[in-house]
Amino acid sequence: MSTDTAQTALTFTRSMIVIHRGMRRESRLLAELIGATRPGDRRRARTLAAHLDDYLTGLHNHHHGEDELIWPLLLSRVDLDADIVLRMEAQHEKVAATIARLRDLAGPWARTADAAGRDALAATLTEHHAVLVEHLDDEEANLLPLAERHLTEAEWNAQGDHFVEHTPKTKILALLGVVLEDATPDERAEFLAGLPAPARAFWRLYGARHHAARMRRLREDVRTSRTGSALALLTGVGIGYVGLSYLLDPAGTAHGFGLPSAPAGDAAAWLNIKGVRDLATGLTVLTLMARGKREALGLVMLAFSTIPAGDMLTILAHHGSKATAFGVHGATAAAVLASGLLLLRAARRR
Repeated sequence: MSTDTAQTALTFTRSMIVIHRGMRRESRLLAELIGATRPGDRRRARTLAAHLDDYLTGLHNHHHGEDELIWPLLLSRVDLDADIVLRMEAQHEKVAATIARLRDLAGPWARTADAAGRDALAATLTEHHAVLVEHLDDEEANLLPLAERHLTEAEWNAQGDHFVEHTPKTKILALLGVVLEDATPDERAEFLAGLPAPARAFWRLYGARHHAARMRRLREDVRTSRTGSALALLTGVGIGYVGLSYLLDPAGTAHGFGLPSAPAGDAAAWLNIKGVRDLATGLTVLTLMARGKREALGLVMLAFSTIPAGDMLTILAHHGSKATAFGVHGATAAAVLASGLLLLRAARRR
């Protein structure tokens, strides 16, 4: 029976596949994020070490529940398949050894953020990921079908109560987010259905947003993203204000643009067109920020940097104010370009 076929046939053990998916992802991402941390960045090191501690606590307690509640029951009921359960126990020991090494390395690195400690921790995480994935693949392909045949649903689900009992309440929300992040809508609904009603309501009202924000902080270069976002916010508000000014007072606003003269009479309608352009530009930036589309915002900011750059060149070509050309339009182009580059850099590190 193939792995896909076996997973399709599962009933009460299906949620384990969702849990495993989160473990695979976090063990891989933690190695990447820690390996990319700049030496000396103790704040970033502490943040990642705290998330690593949450992950290791969840993994340890998950395995402890299986060790205490699942393996003994199965060994008492299986015969020829006992080797599968014994192999699970041996794999748990290998994973536990990597967990112990990770805890030994994480504390000192969180305090110093030195390159040697970072590299050792990242290398151990890579090893941990390989050992863990080998175990999870084996468990899904061989142990879960065995459990379906020899355990009741209540016996299997007892490990969930064990996990909640032995996991600090402050970590439960973070670990639930790790599990549900890559779940399909049906998997998420099925998983949440097993929780008490107050817990489901709390997750929907607060937990999901909290987890998304926490993961953005973890997976982005936060300081780079904040600088880029701040520049984008100033751009959106500033250019939107300029657009409104051209719509409400076109003649008065045009004198500060930097050209030798401004259109008058019927030609002044061009100033309203500029107002609409600037207002739409500002609203586009603010809309993307509100939606959290940082990568799209970065690309848009790169494109929008051509607008103030073009304004600067237009003023210089028509012998306008050089101070305004460089000090206003040139500086704006540089800020918008920097915002785009910083946002895209942060998105690539996510």
